[in-house]
Amino acid sequence: MSQATVTLTGYVGTMPPLHLSANQVPWTSFRVASTRRVRDGVTGEWQDGRTTWFTVKAFGRAARTVTASLVQGQPVVVTGRLSSEEWVDKEGRERYALIVEADAVGPDATRGLTSYTKVVLDELPGQPGPGGGQGQRPDPWQTGLATQSSGGAGEVPPGAVPSASDDGSADEDDVEESLTGAARPADVEPVGA
Repeated sequence: MSQATVTLTGYVGTMPPLHLSANQVPWTSFRVASTRRVRDGVTGEWQDGRTTWFTVKAFGRAARTVTASLVQGQPVVVTGRLSSEEWVDKEGRERYALIVEADAVGPDATRGLTSYTKVVLDELPGQPGPGGGQGQRPDPWQTGLATQSSGGAGEVPPGAVPSASDDGSADEDDVEESLTGAARPADVEPVGA
């Protein structure tokens, strides 16, 4: 049986907690909200469409890096296998969830600045796995996982992420301001303009 492979963009809706299965396999699960942006044909203005919620699951090394990297509200891109889960809740209602078993998860660089930091997770204290600790989530500031330059799990200083225009993209002035901390003077033309 083949499964559909999907790529979705959205925002992290819940913090991804790190768990260990009965046979010591790290896993995480978190929610992603994806809202389609549509342009009104009459006014030309961008509007939010319907929001679809997905549950994203990651296992093994991916679970460990996702847990240490993502924060609630962060824009994210997820690629994985789509499935659904169905159940009956306590009130007797039939419920369902769209599930993406992640092959790749990362920050959405079209919505802000980001960078990559490679880490050796098996050597981190507090992480499950060879050489790791008790499976507790490490403080990313103490382990070196998050720094201002890494775009990791820490707070981003004001002005470090470009603001988005109505269509969700950053314009040249937004990026200039985020990199320099100040808006480009109006009388200075960018190179190549």
